[in-house]
Amino acid sequence: MTCRIGFLLIPRFSALGFLCAAEPLRVANRLAGQALYQWDILSLDGGPVMASNAMRMEAARPLADAVRADAPSLDWLVVCAGFSPLAGPARAHDRTLRALARRGTQLGGIDTGAFLLARAGVGRDTPMTMHWEARPAFVEAFPDWIASEELFEDHGAIFTCAGGTASIDLMLARIADLRGARFARRVSEQFIHTIIRRSGAAQKAPQRGRSVAHNRRLARVVALMEQTTDRRLDIGELAAIAHCSARHLERVFLQAFGRGMVAHHRGLRLARARTMLRETDLMVTEIAAATGFESRSSFSRAYRDAFGMPPAADRVEP
Repeated sequence: MTCRIGFLLIPRFSALGFLCAAEPLRVANRLAGQALYQWDILSLDGGPVMASNAMRMEAARPLADAVRADAPSLDWLVVCAGFSPLAGPARAHDRTLRALARRGTQLGGIDTGAFLLARAGVGRDTPMTMHWEARPAFVEAFPDWIASEELFEDHGAIFTCAGGTASIDLMLARIADLRGARFARRVSEQFIHTIIRRSGAAQKAPQRGRSVAHNRRLARVVALMEQTTDRRLDIGELAAIAHCSARHLERVFLQAFGRGMVAHHRGLRLARARTMLRETDLMVTEIAAATGFESRSSFSRAYRDAFGMPPAADRVEP
């Protein structure tokens, strides 16, 4: 039986994430000599959709058509998103996603597609993953949802992936469920994708230098900084977990990173703030508080110094 799929493209979606999901299905059909999968491209209003790289995709029909009584039922509905996934009207589209879930359609999310699933109220008790850069914004916007750091999550009714080439691995896993691991390997070889990654593979390589890897004290400090972007960390607190003096730790940190501990941690907090600014509709004052800045003015000054513009000017328009 053919699996019927709808790819819902959200404005500014990741073209790479979408194509890496669709292409394995095309190749699976070719290698099987039959239509294992059949798909349509949907958009919110039925019109063409522009990807983040300016690629324009034509849609076959609007999302609302997926729940019409005379429409063929979908086995999967895959939400492909990218920058600013929550921009635009929501209520009617959220209702459609919930209606599809009630009908038994499996709902997927690519890149930041999990944002739209969560906004619709589906998958609350199911781990969902997204692009690593968007995860802090997801946690802030949907604190009651389980934000995974996995490459992909597949729980049947809800499946999500980090986007990019992770879409290949997600679809290969689904193809393997249907036709077996050997067949999935044949599909992967068509993309020169020699290593099929498991869901728990890391989304990105550690960004710590060799000096950090060989210095356990420094590694503990950097790990705490990366995990704590919602408040300022005191140098004394960092020195305590490193079991050394603040002066010695600062000297080692400067040698490893070329900047002091306070500046490095502020940079991590500002990077998180920038992601939240671009991926959520939270107010600037809320983002400032969520990243450990005492006031909007101090946040704005630090943001301008780091990125050359005030926060409001850096907000990505849909």
